[in-house]
Amino acid sequence: MVKAIAVTAASLAALVLVGYILMGAGKPISTDLSVIGQGKPALVLVYENFSIIGGDALNRLRQVRSDYDSRLDFVVAELGTPQGNAFADSYKLVDGQAMFLKQDGQPLGVTSIPADERKLRSLLEAKLPAMK
Repeated sequence: MVKAIAVTAASLAALVLVGYILMGAGKPISTDLSVIGQGKPALVLVYENFSIIGGDALNRLRQVRSDYDSRLDFVVAELGTPQGNAFADSYKLVDGQAMFLKQDGQPLGVTSIPADERKLRSLLEAKLPAMK
């Protein structure tokens, strides 16, 4: 009986891990806003916990992040934290909106995160040259 419970628990844990990885949630996106202006362009998503809009945008960014991590810092400005609120307030951003910032931290523009992965990739490819 104990062996059956252990096998079932291990199977469930493995299933959860596989689902977590397939959803693109392997490595969390940083909330460290201090990386802005430190020599690498950044895309900062304003995100509110338990919000469908911000959650969907965050999941779409997770899907493509691994292909752009070497050229772009992905950061979350989490509403409900002093740093996240200050960032959102300074650029007048709301949940689900994102700001492109140049290497030196200068803002390049506000965007929403496209629902289509191909459009998101096109947006990132178009913005990256201007962010240097």
